[in-house]
Amino acid sequence: MQFCTSSSSQTASARKEVSVQRYTLLAPFSWRNEHRFKDVKVDPTSHAEVLGALQRFRGTSYVADGAISATALSTDGRHVQGIDLESWHFLIHDVDNEVVSCARYYSHPNPTFESTLTSKSALGKSPEWQAKVRLVVENSIQQAAERGATFAELGGWCVAPSFRNTSHALRTVLQMYALGEILGGTLGLSTATTRHASSSILQRLGASRASLQGDPLPSYYDPAFDCEMELLQFDSLRPAAKYAGHVTDYIAQMNEEMRVVCCQPALPTHIASLLALSKALRSMDSRVAGRMPKVV
Repeated sequence: MQFCTSSSSQTASARKEVSVQRYTLLAPFSWRNEHRFKDVKVDPTSHAEVLGALQRFRGTSYVADGAISATALSTDGRHVQGIDLESWHFLIHDVDNEVVSCARYYSHPNPTFESTLTSKSALGKSPEWQAKVRLVVENSIQQAAERGATFAELGGWCVAPSFRNTSHALRTVLQMYALGEILGGTLGLSTATTRHASSSILQRLGASRASLQGDPLPSYYDPAFDCEMELLQFDSLRPAAKYAGHVTDYIAQMNEEMRVVCCQPALPTHIASLLALSKALRSMDSRVAGRMPKVV
């Protein structure tokens, strides 16, 4: 994950505010609208255009930041990752309709250690640390399953220079907590750069260093991004207390007001059938209870 911000030394009161035009949520190619987003736009062309703009913004920012070289981009300047099409993406556009901030949420349908991006990180492939990284990942997957939550990997964070040190930069991160809750609760992992104190910023917003029995895993050098990285854990139920109220507001706004752009209609869900079954079972319970003899 790259979270392109400037140094965190500025206080919240020193942050400048800049105008935004809109917030957008891109849905994965295969998605189900169980959570009934109100403003859904089915438009494959718009979805492709917004995703392309996001990837170009990410590519330009990462190259400028020194995280990757220009050779890692597509011929039209996009930073493309294989999971992009099957991920949720939160974007902020400015008044000129330019992407100025983005983040990615990828939920694993059948998670295993081998299927994660974490397993492919330098730490995940390290002979010395791979076994412990595997335990961290598998523990997170198990905890998510026990809670009936989703296991996800978060990444793709990027904020334009003019939006650094604004509330919009923080919102990019906090929106992931909101989305994680909307999608049924989320436990997840992120690999975060220490460049610009990005990992520290994420931890102040609620993430924590990945650890085993209280011992954090070490930071590590990742040649793919030419920087020090840290593996962070994320629980959508537990943003930093200072920002919990913001997350609650963002949940309501995302459900009711935010435009969700998708490239195909949502796949059918079984929620109506489950509700009907629940109603039938309650009715049956009532009838059975009515026939039972009274105990005196």
